[in-house]
Amino acid sequence: VIARSTIPAHTRISAELLEVRSVPVDLIHPEAGDDISLFVGGIARSEIVRGEQILMSRVYTEDQRATLSYRIPENMRAVSIPVNEVTGVAGYIAPGDRVDVLLTIEDESINEGAATTYTLFQNINVLAIGELPREVEDDESRLVNTVTLEVTPEQAEVLAFSYQRGSFHLVLRSPADEVRLPLDAFGTENFEDFRVR
Repeated sequence: VIARSTIPAHTRISAELLEVRSVPVDLIHPEAGDDISLFVGGIARSEIVRGEQILMSRVYTEDQRATLSYRIPENMRAVSIPVNEVTGVAGYIAPGDRVDVLLTIEDESINEGAATTYTLFQNINVLAIGELPREVEDDESRLVNTVTLEVTPEQAEVLAFSYQRGSFHLVLRSPADEVRLPLDAFGTENFEDFRVR
């Protein structure tokens, strides 16, 4: 597989940028690939010049552990929020899970100590947990103090602002559940009506 045209660094590779060409055996690089599908969807680590053989070590692919920035979809952002044993679902959250993000803030306009909880976002993808992105092995939970979420730029602003106003609580979702519910804020004012929610 060679580059049909020059591929700039950090560019997502499409099939149109590649072609298969016959090359004498003694000129094939040991890391070269012979199937376009090996590279489509990957991201070039550095510039790949037109006519150059595509090497496995020069492309981040889905099955490789790339840095977090290479795993963020286009037009999305990564934001980390603080969690603890309770707010982080006791460590059972893993990369690839979906969560709802709740925010609880004190509402001094009602009375001292009054609080309100809002569901900020629903069905948000978890990119990483803890300080470094790694999978939870053998289905064991591990406690972390941060969870990194995949959000839109607008959602990132809301999370950054909310961090200054209150505390977060994550709710783990089933992988099969993508329903977004129309939820109202819940707090001191409607606490007595919680049974009808």
